[in-house]
Amino acid sequence: MLKQLTINSFTLISQAEVPFHEGFTAITGETGAGKSVLLKALRMVCGDKSNATLVRSGEEKAVVEAIFDISNEPQVQKILESMEIDSDDELVIRREILENGKGRARVNGAIVSLSDLQQLGEELIQMHGQSEQLMLRDTRTHAQMLDDYANNGELLSEYSQNFNEWNSLKAKIEATENRAKELAAQKDFLKFQFDELSKASLKENEEEELEEKVSAASKNETERRYLNDIQGMLGSENGLLDQIQVLQSKMRSLAMKLPQYENDLKALDEVADPFEGVCKDILRLSPSKAMSEAEIDRANTRIAQIQKLKRKYRTDVVGLISLAEQRKQELESLENLDADLEELNRQTAKALAKLETIAAELTKRRTEAAKRFDSAVAGFLHDLGMPKAIFHTSIKNHALSANGADKIEFMLAPNMGEGEKSLQKAVSGGELSRVLLAIKSVMADLDRVPLLIFDEVDSGISGEVGNKIGEALQNLGKHHQVLTITHLHQVACRAKNQLAVSKKEVDGRTFTSAKVLNYSERIDEIVRMLGGESETVRKHAQQLLENSK
Repeated sequence: MLKQLTINSFTLISQAEVPFHEGFTAITGETGAGKSVLLKALRMVCGDKSNATLVRSGEEKAVVEAIFDISNEPQVQKILESMEIDSDDELVIRREILENGKGRARVNGAIVSLSDLQQLGEELIQMHGQSEQLMLRDTRTHAQMLDDYANNGELLSEYSQNFNEWNSLKAKIEATENRAKELAAQKDFLKFQFDELSKASLKENEEEELEEKVSAASKNETERRYLNDIQGMLGSENGLLDQIQVLQSKMRSLAMKLPQYENDLKALDEVADPFEGVCKDILRLSPSKAMSEAEIDRANTRIAQIQKLKRKYRTDVVGLISLAEQRKQELESLENLDADLEELNRQTAKALAKLETIAAELTKRRTEAAKRFDSAVAGFLHDLGMPKAIFHTSIKNHALSANGADKIEFMLAPNMGEGEKSLQKAVSGGELSRVLLAIKSVMADLDRVPLLIFDEVDSGISGEVGNKIGEALQNLGKHHQVLTITHLHQVACRAKNQLAVSKKEVDGRTFTSAKVLNYSERIDEIVRMLGGESETVRKHAQQLLENSK
């Protein structure tokens, strides 16, 4: 509930602090006094866009601040929690508009975006003026209103859950079919790659191991060649061992004939004996076990094959092994897709059957509720100056959508013999405003928005119809806080509270003010609205207020 509206430097209003109370409040005043400025200020609270013209001439900024009691508004508190804004039972919304048109919005002191403010505003205030009546021209709101009236919330929630599940399954089928087409088109390519990689039988670290073996084989060949050469030099006929023995024999013969060579012989024997032992050891050596030429060729061929595959697929051996497994899975997936599609189609058919059952129940409930709803709305329209009006809710079969299998549209035949007209196109603004008031009256105890605002809903109406509109607004005030701008005394006297808007000129400037009227002041205002100052008129005004109680 709106508790207070404070306005500073906002168009014609220099400063105003207006308290609001529960029930039905009528806003009255001379034409052009600035009544619509109050509603514009409330629109700013709801997230309306700002512009520089809203700042009072000569001022740096305009400020609009609204205080709401949200102790019984769990949805509002839930939104505040999602915005991480602290709240208790009171909500303060503040809009500041700078002279350049830019501005800031704060909720309980925290800066919020315009979209966040609009989300809050939708839960706090519902405005119905010439522009706001457009919601009745949107057939989507017709379905929402009928479902609210029929109390279809839980069933709609169940339907929505199943509708989303059904759409999810359809999306999976489409994705699976697309995947099948892609894989089928690539099947030969995938099979070629898999065959090539699987036949290669690649193993991790195989290339490194083969290179080490080939390198070892190369070293072994060097070892063998040098050993053969060395052993040939030592052990072959007339080799070093034979020559050393010949040398020793000749030195021995020489020393026998010439004793001075005995020392040389002795020195030669000392060297020759260990040298002979070393040579015999070398002759016993054999090279390490070597790979055969055929084995080396096979190893080099394998290395070349691995390197070719690495270049071709631009990855290492681990990547090649992974790619082979991937291609295997893709080929298996292609073979299993038919089975997957069959299962998905079975699940989708089951989901569709359940969805259609819920949709049929929704249609049944809507059809039953529409009869009661149409009768109730028509009854209010008859009281609101449309005695021959026929209100009808059209429910036609429609493809399954997010809210069922029905196309729902409110139709109106304002006068006898004219035929039904779509609210979407053919109904006038005056007729639409009364339809809106009738619907709101029928759904008074169902609508969760705490504050309803009607901007001149009685435009072009007088006499007894004005009384009926006043009664309707008075009854709405039992369930909601209701504000309306009115020029009819029949409506104003039905209000629980009355707010008078007036303007005056001071030093060449226009000032608009708003005041909550007491009982005596209400009589004065009703007298003004009746159009004449006399004792008879005053007594009539007093009687109107007394009767409205």
